[in-house]
Amino acid sequence: MTYLDQEAVAVVRAAQLTVINAKWHICEEQALERLALISGLACTPLFPGHTVIQVVACDGRLLGRARHHRDGHSSRWLTVPAGSAHAIGGYRTLHAAARALARHAGLRRHRVTDCPARDHRPSGTLAFPWLS
Repeated sequence: MTYLDQEAVAVVRAAQLTVINAKWHICEEQALERLALISGLACTPLFPGHTVIQVVACDGRLLGRARHHRDGHSSRWLTVPAGSAHAIGGYRTLHAAARALARHAGLRRHRVTDCPARDHRPSGTLAFPWLS
C-alpha cells in the first residue's frame, strides 16, 4: 500500500467515525425527546428496537446511559454518567442502574419509568407500505 493509499484509508476511517458519532448523538437526542414527556426518573433505548443501551433522564435532563453487559454466567447494567466515558458501577437491574445515575447526579431515589421506543421513520413513510 502506497503512502497515498494509507492517507485515503485514514480519511475514510475518520469520515466513518464522524458518521457513527453523529448517528449516536441524533439517537440520543431522539431518546431525550421521548423522555422529556415523562416526569421523574425514566429510561428508554438509545436505539429503537435494541434495549442493550438505555438513556436515563430525570424530568427530561440527561443523567447518563446504562449498558447491559453479559460476562460468562452473569449480567450487569453498567452505568456511565452524562459527560463521562467511565462507568461508575455495575447493577443487577436497569432500574437499579437508573437510580444509581440519579444518586450520582445528587438526586434522591426515584421510581423508574420505562419508556419504550417506537421505530423512528421519517414522517410520511410507513413501516408496512403495503398496508396503506
